[in-house]
Amino acid sequence: MALSSLFLRNVARSTCSAGPVHQFSSSRTVLDASKVPIALVAQLRKLNPISLSKAREALSASENSVEKALEWLQKDLEVSGAKKAEKVGQRSTDQGLIGVTVMGTRAAMVELRCETDFVSRNSVFKTLVQDVTSTAAFLDVPESEALDPIPLSVQDPLLAFPIEDLQSAPLIPVDPSTSSGQDTSSSSSSPVQTVSQAIRAAITQTGENIQLSRAVSFSSPLPPMFSSSPSLSSEKKPEIFYLPGVYVHGSTGSTNEGTVAALSILSIESTDQARPILQRIGTEDSLGADLQKLARSVSRQIVGFPTKSISRPDFSACQSQSEETGTEEGEISPYLMEQPFMMFQGESRPVQEVLGSWGRDRALDVRVTGMRRWTVGEATEGSA
Repeated sequence: MALSSLFLRNVARSTCSAGPVHQFSSSRTVLDASKVPIALVAQLRKLNPISLSKAREALSASENSVEKALEWLQKDLEVSGAKKAEKVGQRSTDQGLIGVTVMGTRAAMVELRCETDFVSRNSVFKTLVQDVTSTAAFLDVPESEALDPIPLSVQDPLLAFPIEDLQSAPLIPVDPSTSSGQDTSSSSSSPVQTVSQAIRAAITQTGENIQLSRAVSFSSPLPPMFSSSPSLSSEKKPEIFYLPGVYVHGSTGSTNEGTVAALSILSIESTDQARPILQRIGTEDSLGADLQKLARSVSRQIVGFPTKSISRPDFSACQSQSEETGTEEGEISPYLMEQPFMMFQGESRPVQEVLGSWGRDRALDVRVTGMRRWTVGEATEGSA
C-alpha cells in the first residue's frame, strides 16, 4: 500500500508538472500561426524591391495588408531618407550626370551630382536623372509669365528653374513603374512623390550624397498654322517656330544623360509670307526631320568644342582679337557662330554661314537664340 500510494503521488506530480510544459507548447503554436505568410512577403517585394526582413516588418506592422504595408514603407522611407540625407549631406559631390530631354516644344537640362562614378552609373541614379529632367521639362518655371511680353527673339529663351521650386514639385517620371523610390502599386491612394522625396529615396538606396545642382527649362507657344488676314499684312509680325536641340557626351548607355551636355534653341521663320513655318513643317516632306537633325548638330557642335556663347560680345575697337577671345591665333573660337560647323556634314565653313545658306535654300531664316553647355562638377554661377 505504501508503494502504491508513493506511485500514485509520483504520477500526480508528473501530471501537474506537465501542465505548464503543455501550456508553453500551446503558446509556441500560437506564435507560429501569427508569422507573416511568405506569399504576402513575395507579393510585397514584387511591388517594392526591399529586403525580406523589411518586408516582414512592414506587413507585421500593417496587419498583413499589402496596401497598408506599402504606405508604411513610404513613411518609413521618408524618415530613414531624411536621416540618411542629413548624415551624408556634407560630403562632396564631384561626380554625376547631366540629363537632357525634348518634349515637343518643351525642353530641359538638369545636373544631378553624386559622390562616385560608380553610383552615377547605377540604374537608380540614372532613372532619377531622367525623371527629374522630365519634371523640369513638363512644368512651367515659376513666375516665368512675367517674361511673356518680351519676344523670345530678344531674350534668353532658356530659363533657370529655381532649385527649391523644382525640389518641391511633384515628380513626373518617364516610366512610373521603374521610377526611383516610386510606389508601383495600383492603389489610387498612393501618395504623390516630390522631387525632393525621390532624391532622398535614392540617397537611402545608394548610400551616397545626391544633390540637384542646376536646371534650365524651355517652353515655346506654337505659331499660327495659317497666315494672317491680308488686311492686316502691314501689321503682321514674324511667325517664328522655336525648336530645341540636345546632345550629350560621355553617356552611360542612354542618349539622354552624360557628363557633358548641350541644349540649344533654334528660331525658324519662313521667308515666304504666304506659307507660315508651322504649315510648311506639316506639309513639306522631310522639313521637320531636317530641322531636328540641324538642331541636334548645333548642340553636338557646342559639346564638341569649348563653346562659351553664341556670338562674340561687343568690344571696343582698341582691343585685339586675341584679347577678345582669350585664345591664341589658329585656335578654334569659343563663339559658336565663328566655329567651323564640323558636326554638320563635316562643314569647314563657319556655323553662321552654314545656317544662312541652309536656310536660304529652303526659304527659311534660321538662327540660334539660346544655348547652354554644361560639364559635370564644373563651377557654376547661380543655377544656370
